[in-house]
Amino acid sequence: MHEGKANSSQLIIFDDGTLYHIDLKKSDNIPPNILLVGASDRVDLISTHFDKITFQHRNKARPEFYTVTGTYKGVPVAAMSLGIGVGPVDIAVNELHALFEYDHISDSWTKQTPKINIIRVGTCGTSLPDINAGTFAISNYAIGLDNLGAYYPTARNPQSMEKTIECELLKTKVGAVNPCSYCSKASPLVIDALLRSAVSRGAIFSGITTASPGFFGPEGRQIGRIKTAFGPDEFRNIIQSFEVQGQKIINHEMETSILFRLGYEHLGYNVGAICLVVDNLATNEVISSDEACDCMNSCIKIALDALKILS
Repeated sequence: MHEGKANSSQLIIFDDGTLYHIDLKKSDNIPPNILLVGASDRVDLISTHFDKITFQHRNKARPEFYTVTGTYKGVPVAAMSLGIGVGPVDIAVNELHALFEYDHISDSWTKQTPKINIIRVGTCGTSLPDINAGTFAISNYAIGLDNLGAYYPTARNPQSMEKTIECELLKTKVGAVNPCSYCSKASPLVIDALLRSAVSRGAIFSGITTASPGFFGPEGRQIGRIKTAFGPDEFRNIIQSFEVQGQKIINHEMETSILFRLGYEHLGYNVGAICLVVDNLATNEVISSDEACDCMNSCIKIALDALKILS
């Protein structure tokens, strides 16, 4: 534990400026170009692509929060792991917001929005039979099947694409199970940077991502004697038939919805996501471990080159 007391129950920050969960402070000089991942070992994998490593730190009390900084093709970059699910993303984005915009000494926030680039690099599944394991999914929009977005509402045009997607989802059984399901948007700049850096690096799909509050039932998996709100066939049929203005649900994971809601819609940061498709719920295909490692390295390079473009 850090010396001294936390200054506030609203934002738990210690006397030296260290934030409670991510365990970082301003003097750690975290660059504004960040790759967010779930698993901490992926941080080390990302850092193998750096020109050099300049900083490494893991929160001993919460080891899922692990950060490495360095440079990539001369650009200062960071890789940070959070753990799985929307909850850790909620924590990380709020505390990164404070890391970049709050001065704990003067107890004041900056008046200008800094240029922050954040890309999630993860793994995902798909329900579309024509998307093979080993391909990459870039998120244009994220449907939150959790209810976390309800705590961070945004003012939006009723005719916006996000609102249309949200309303169409709520007409389905998947949406009806959780009426607090919501849709958030990725930064168009990040989508463009990812698509540009992905050229000639394998099959790429872009569209809508569902972010689930769990791996099994919310993604249409039904295991043993555990009953779920909808079965695998019903889930896949809904997902495969869902389309709004040409946008289809291309993949399923557990983080992007609140990342886009907070990072892009609330804070105005450049935020996006690219995921490696590791399994297909329609064809029952699962990627091999060796192939997954090679493909993840390609996914990381796409994201790092996108950060270079954005910077």
